[in-house]
Amino acid sequence: MNQYNQMPAGGDFHPKIIKICALTGFLFSAMWLIAAAPISGYVYILPPSAADSVATTLSNYTENLVPIRIAATLMIFSAMFYTTWGMAVSLLPRRVEGDYPILFYIQVIALATSVVVVLLIGYFWGVGAFRAGETTPEITQLLNDIGWLGVLFTGAPFAVQQVALGTVTLLDKSDRPVYPRWSAYLNFFVAVFMIEAALVLFFKTGPFSQNGFFVFYVPMFVFFTWIMAFSVLAYRGADIIAERYERAL
Repeated sequence: MNQYNQMPAGGDFHPKIIKICALTGFLFSAMWLIAAAPISGYVYILPPSAADSVATTLSNYTENLVPIRIAATLMIFSAMFYTTWGMAVSLLPRRVEGDYPILFYIQVIALATSVVVVLLIGYFWGVGAFRAGETTPEITQLLNDIGWLGVLFTGAPFAVQQVALGTVTLLDKSDRPVYPRWSAYLNFFVAVFMIEAALVLFFKTGPFSQNGFFVFYVPMFVFFTWIMAFSVLAYRGADIIAERYERAL
């Protein structure tokens, strides 16, 4: 029997809440990108080279102290909306797995880890700006490096969530699946770039470095495309689940 035919009757599904959470993906993207671009004086959207001298890194901070502090604060609070968005996206296809939704729980654990990553990126840049110019330049550079590696070297939990989500999407054999089949392959595609970005650890210059095309620009583009795509898909998916509940009444 199709697991969706076993849905309990009653008002225990609230599509409006799911939809609101799904739309917070746009809010997360806006907050993070705004913080990364104009508020930080374009220091982070046009990333400096990992080969920059200690003096250059320090000047980037001392000349943009207030914007960077604001940007770091926005990045930290954007994690709230990555949480709400991620839970909405992962929750909708949960019943596909039946009584043992291991892929759902893998997504939840990966999401929790990813939220910590999002928090720490803003945290380390914020700490770097807190005493920039007062402490040794090497400490500022170290904190800056940790923040950048947080952006680019920590793709593992994001990739795990994407692979698990893509897999459960392919397992959905219902007439009208929560997520379209093509979105599974989008997840797998994006996961490749989350892993590929880890090459940043091996290069300080070139296309695979911190400000390189293949490590920064391509992964960032596909990541935020994924966020916005699943914001829309989860919004629509809430209606699909709501219809199934109505049919089960």
